[in-house]
Amino acid sequence: MKRFTLPLVFFLLSSCSLPSLSRSPLDFLAFLRFFSGPQFTGHSIGGVVSGLIPGTSVTVTNNQESVTVSSDGNFIFPTKLSSGQSYDVSFVTNGAGLTCSIANAQGVVQSSNITNVSITCGLGANFYEVGVNVSGLSGTITVQNNGADTLNISTTGLTKFTTLVSTGNNYAVTITSQPVGTICSFDDPTLTVGTIAAANVTIFITCVNGYIVGGNIHPNPSSDLGTSLISRKSFLKTKVGSFPVNAGGAGAITGGAVASATPTTARFNGPNMITTDGNFIYLADSVNAVIRKIDKSNGTTTILAGGNSGGGTVCPGTLTTNCQDGVGTAAQFNGIVGLTTNGNNLFVLESTGGRIRKVNLATSTVSTFAGSGNAASADNVSGILASFNNPSSITMFNGSLYIVDRGNCTIRVVNPTTTAVSTIAGGPTLCSFVDNTTGTNARFVSPITAVGLGGYLYITDLGGGGGHKIRRLSLSGTNAVDTIAGDGVQASTDGLGTAAQFNDPHGLTTDGTNLFISEWSGHKIRHLDLSTNKVTTLAGNTPGYSDNTGGMGLLNFPGYLLSDGLNIYISDTGNHSLRYLEPSELLRYTFDGNTNDSIGTNHGTIVGGPTPTMDENGFAGGAYEFHGGVEYIQSTVNIATTITDNLTISAWVYPAGGLVTQFIFSNGQGGSNGYGLAIDPSRSLQVILAGVAGSGLTTMRLPLNQWSHVLLRRSYPNWQIFINGKADSLVFTMNPILPASTFKVGEAGHGYPFKGKISDVRLFNGALDNDAIQKLATQVPSGLVTYFPFNGNTKDYGSAGNHLTISGVAATTNDRNGHPSGAYYFNGASFMQRLNPNGLPVGSSPRTICAWFNKSSTIGEYIVGYGTFINSQGNGLVVTDTVTGMFGVADDVVIFHEGFRNQWMHLCGTYTAGNIEIYENGVLRVSGSKSWSTVPGPSLEVGRRLDGVGGNFSGDLDEIRIYDRVLSISEIRALSGHYPTQVSSWNQTPASSSLKLFLMPEAASFGPGACSGGANCVGVLDDRSGNGLHVSQGTGANQPIFSATGLNGSKSLRYSDSTGTFLSRACTPELNSIANTIFAVFIDLQSSGSDGIFQNGNSGKLLYLPGFLGTKVVNLFDLSIVTTRLITNPSYHSINEAVLMSLDYNGTSGNVYKGGAVVTSSSFGTPTYNCTSGNLDVGRYYWNIGGAPPSDGDYLEGFMGDLIYFDQSLSTSDREIVECYLSNKYNLPLGHTCP
Repeated sequence: MKRFTLPLVFFLLSSCSLPSLSRSPLDFLAFLRFFSGPQFTGHSIGGVVSGLIPGTSVTVTNNQESVTVSSDGNFIFPTKLSSGQSYDVSFVTNGAGLTCSIANAQGVVQSSNITNVSITCGLGANFYEVGVNVSGLSGTITVQNNGADTLNISTTGLTKFTTLVSTGNNYAVTITSQPVGTICSFDDPTLTVGTIAAANVTIFITCVNGYIVGGNIHPNPSSDLGTSLISRKSFLKTKVGSFPVNAGGAGAITGGAVASATPTTARFNGPNMITTDGNFIYLADSVNAVIRKIDKSNGTTTILAGGNSGGGTVCPGTLTTNCQDGVGTAAQFNGIVGLTTNGNNLFVLESTGGRIRKVNLATSTVSTFAGSGNAASADNVSGILASFNNPSSITMFNGSLYIVDRGNCTIRVVNPTTTAVSTIAGGPTLCSFVDNTTGTNARFVSPITAVGLGGYLYITDLGGGGGHKIRRLSLSGTNAVDTIAGDGVQASTDGLGTAAQFNDPHGLTTDGTNLFISEWSGHKIRHLDLSTNKVTTLAGNTPGYSDNTGGMGLLNFPGYLLSDGLNIYISDTGNHSLRYLEPSELLRYTFDGNTNDSIGTNHGTIVGGPTPTMDENGFAGGAYEFHGGVEYIQSTVNIATTITDNLTISAWVYPAGGLVTQFIFSNGQGGSNGYGLAIDPSRSLQVILAGVAGSGLTTMRLPLNQWSHVLLRRSYPNWQIFINGKADSLVFTMNPILPASTFKVGEAGHGYPFKGKISDVRLFNGALDNDAIQKLATQVPSGLVTYFPFNGNTKDYGSAGNHLTISGVAATTNDRNGHPSGAYYFNGASFMQRLNPNGLPVGSSPRTICAWFNKSSTIGEYIVGYGTFINSQGNGLVVTDTVTGMFGVADDVVIFHEGFRNQWMHLCGTYTAGNIEIYENGVLRVSGSKSWSTVPGPSLEVGRRLDGVGGNFSGDLDEIRIYDRVLSISEIRALSGHYPTQVSSWNQTPASSSLKLFLMPEAASFGPGACSGGANCVGVLDDRSGNGLHVSQGTGANQPIFSATGLNGSKSLRYSDSTGTFLSRACTPELNSIANTIFAVFIDLQSSGSDGIFQNGNSGKLLYLPGFLGTKVVNLFDLSIVTTRLITNPSYHSINEAVLMSLDYNGTSGNVYKGGAVVTSSSFGTPTYNCTSGNLDVGRYYWNIGGAPPSDGDYLEGFMGDLIYFDQSLSTSDREIVECYLSNKYNLPLGHTCP
């Protein structure tokens, strides 16, 4: 190969032009080594860089080749040099504040690599670091300096920004993001901006877990405490301070602040605003001039700051009276009123001092943040030069501090970084009421407290001339101010929005969803639902001091409020204590398909075989039926084992009756310990303290086979029983033995089982107030806008709060169950009214309107209505002597009725999508199509026409309801109960209906006369089947007597065998049907002879009670051939026994029932009844042999209630409907359950 080398070289040289060389030709020919020796590698040029500052770098260059070095270490240029080549390394710095020097930068390459180029860097003159020191961090926080230099920090400790800042230049550090559920804030926000002097700057950030809600630290961004406190009722409890007597304390006692105290020994003097960092509650102890720190877990109370113990420094500002900055107790405050926190610092508002102070929660160091000390209204970019005038509250919201400057009637905002103070609403000292779209044009009367939520600041505003309201300030745009609740009247009334009233609204807090308000002069805690603006009272009533539930829990000038997302805390100023609200309800068995505890885990277990059934709201499977055996439901664990002073237990019950005492519920072991509520065979209730005594019986009694709400309350020392929200007169004062066993429903654990249905059982810590009890006793509550139970008052217990005022004489009277003061009587001139009602369904929105009425006149009358008396613009219920219905003002839907004077009737009208349906006693009577457009109208009228021109009601009204939805038929029947027209074969066209005769005592016309006794003589008894088969008696001596209580306490007619009383009409073919079902309720007072129930013609049908071998039987007799068709065995009933008799006959055979239970009987073929002669007689069997009463027949000696005739054999289910109706009306037990 060597011999080819030179020719090849000369070939290349001769065929190519010679390049211009910057190197020696010998160097150029060095490539010949490729052919003749080892390949050339060259020598590297490099060195080291040291002393770089984070975020900086140097770029080194040799012969136009550059390398950038961003961290301390070695560098090497990519191109290598040959021996004899020279190098000259230079550099430039990248990044502020970096200064570098270079050594060994030039030279000539010899025979080895160059490695000693040295660049040494360091901080330049007048450049300094800005860093942040983070503590408490969990996750990643992002901070920026001057809007550009960004740090993502995931560890605690010091982290420096990469960019240095030279002396005289500004820095501005901000937190741009932080982990969800973490609050990171600057220890001193004022130090986050500034100008670099001659030192590094370190800014401290502290992170805590939680969310800022309402100026407090919450564990969640929002909660809904109000729903629980309303549905489960609110128990008012003392946390720290001088406890009330009923909680083992000595009542309201003031005291000085000590270094550390237990919950019961700590004393306050004029507690004001409160705030929390999640673990501790901070309380402004105003008279003691200190800030108290209260451990939420155990109530231990210490002093965080204040007291002027010495060592403090005078505050900055113009007027520095009683103002010392310092650490902890060395500091001094001047009129502490407000507190708020970001979890790192506490911002303290002084009313007298007119300042905002800052307390670091880690060090308790107190400094002055804003306010000159002068009582004025100056805004300023420097907070220390701004002034306030008797400010009353402070809250942190969206990074800013908002101040209620009460003396100036303004709302101020403070920038916590710059301390700049500005006014965003109200005008200094221009104190009045004005809403305005521009905040500074709005006016406040006397604002007290503010809290932020969403895009608004909510403010309590009190005082005459437009106060006593909740105002809302928009924090965007022009800061518009409006009013969301309160009408300006100083009162305490629940309602919707501006229909509600406040009595000095004071404190304000939020759970992140709704608002909570304290009433200073109303001594109450209210809840404001921001979705509806509905105001509801949670606790409080008259001034006092008591730990209890709802209105039985007493406060004395409650001041500021605090929500920590778990509870609502109250600074009870007049009682010098810290109180809080917690749910009162401890246990709830709704029985909606199971026995679970709906609010907890103390689920019920079933013993025996109670079965699911329909509940009080018409919900299938929403209750349990107990059959009178060993059946009950008991809690998993014992409950309320130490509560005996104030407690409440309630249930819905549907008793079926019985011969022994039955327990509805019991807490403890029956016969040994605890307490329970039992029903007596007389249907009265009693409290039974096991192992102690019973209370005696209530005056009011439960109706059978009807849903009733029962409630047992102990408000120490008194036990009291409520039925359907109304208190019985019985009061019992003995103490129980503490319960030592489970809570039981339907038994007590030692026998005495319940028979009937039970639903929605609840147990509360505390004694519910009467209004809460009435609300709890509301049947079918869903969608109920307005509800007047009329239990001694005209309050609305629906959602709208449309309380009525009475005009004229409308007096309380007995309700349909005979309970006193359970309804109102209207005299034809009186009425009730609500001006400007709220929440009623208007336009074409769906609705249901229902009422119970007992009408005594024959004229057209209005039950309830609202809107205006203009075509299709008003709506309500109307009744005349011939029709009932739902009026739309000259656009009504009505139906003929069968007569109901002096009878309690249930009427409902529904409207949706133009369709109207009218229900009478749970039966759809008519439907129609109307295009109503109901307007709000000026008033809600009860008992008169909308325009006030006539139509005044005469009679009794009860349970008026207005819903914002259409009720189902099962819900309507849950309200109405059973009625004979609910059978499937009934038709509102009498000729097509199976119901042919319906006689009831309420249909009697009676008065003075020639009957025995000369009073209540019955001349006519109307038929209410619609067939007009009225019976009468023109001969005074033969008229039966009306009795209001003769048949088991219910209305009846007294028939007499000795005077021959009866009622009569012409023989009626409809009552001689081959098949029939007959119902009669009676008391037979005659031990011998026969008693006629009714006879229809001399050759027709006879139902009578013949004596047989010294006993009585029931006999359905065919007079045409003098043959019995159906007869019971002897001893069907006893003398003086109230009997509910049912009899069905299908044309060839039949059955007789007593109390719904079949008895032994015999049937005898097809009858041949006819009406060839004779009359329909009620109360006698006419022998048709001449003579005069009482010698011409067998007359009933006794009482008769309803007599009902169907011309066919009813199905079992239909027969039981009528039996359930009669059982309920006459309180007679049945042998079967009612649907």
